[in-house]
Amino acid sequence: MIDPSFKGYTTAPSTVQIDAWRVKLFCQAIGEANPLHLDENVAHAAGYSHCPVPPTFLKALESEHFSSAQLLSVLKVSVGKVLHVEQSFDYVRPVCVGEAVEISRTITDLYDKREGAMSFIVVRTDYRVDEQVVGSSVQTIMIRNETVVT
Repeated sequence: MIDPSFKGYTTAPSTVQIDAWRVKLFCQAIGEANPLHLDENVAHAAGYSHCPVPPTFLKALESEHFSSAQLLSVLKVSVGKVLHVEQSFDYVRPVCVGEAVEISRTITDLYDKREGAMSFIVVRTDYRVDEQVVGSSVQTIMIRNETVVT
């Protein structure tokens, strides 16, 4: 079971600069071939100042801020007992190469199911550029707890 006092825990914000090389490597890793994310000329023709990043790229930025593994360490949860259950994203506007994204993460909910056999952590991540929210994500993590047989 996770200490309920961690509900509301928020990481200190940090900033990650988005560069074209990082976006290119991410696109290669996920098989994204849309030139909008890779070619400045295509991005300009589409009305962007720079190449917009693929939607799930924001998840990759979390690892440079405060990864789920680091968050679990704070909660004293073994990574070996964890399952990433789901994640959803909300976008206010596209994020582009060259922007500095400020990231912070907050534990918004902690709850148990099956008489404590499973614990769930809900984490909201906020992404800002120039102090304006550009997107957010909500991630649910499940922990398998030790069960006591009576």
